[in-house]
Amino acid sequence: MMKELDPSTVGGRKGAPLASSPLAAPDPRLRRAETEVRRLTRCMEIRDRQLGELRKALAHSATVHYRIEDRLQRELDCLRMMMPAEAFRMPSGESGSGRSDHGIAVRLPYVTSILSVLFDAMCVFWADCDHDHPPKSATVAHAIDERLGLSSQPNGEASRSAQAYASAIRPDWMKEADNRHHSRPAVMR
Repeated sequence: MMKELDPSTVGGRKGAPLASSPLAAPDPRLRRAETEVRRLTRCMEIRDRQLGELRKALAHSATVHYRIEDRLQRELDCLRMMMPAEAFRMPSGESGSGRSDHGIAVRLPYVTSILSVLFDAMCVFWADCDHDHPPKSATVAHAIDERLGLSSQPNGEASRSAQAYASAIRPDWMKEADNRHHSRPAVMR
């Protein structure tokens, strides 16, 4: 005859319980572990939200910083452009053409107001510029716009004339470094 199985006597060992039944109360350690997992999961979600907010704050701060830096740089450049022309003139004892410590001297029959502004812009932006951090073309073009009284384009960019002038005074070493202007090979004759 079949004996009724007593869970405590299965396998001939007394006192070794079978796997807990679904109706039995969960182990207190399991409940504590599940509670701890839920708590840690909530903490991770909170940290993830905080990190997301910090990323947004940093991006906003960087954007504001660059806007302010650009505005201050334009103001500084405009102030430099408004300096009297005498600040950039060479001493009268130097010859009318040739190289000096201050640049290249050229004798011209006359100077137009646009040429004067361009020479000033060359001195302000390119004479002592940091080769690793040269001035932005947009900054130079905006300064030329302001000095010549030209109005910017509707999208906020400098006028096309100022952009062309800024490109014309951009040093050749800079054009070669940023590969903006590709030179054409010489045509054989």
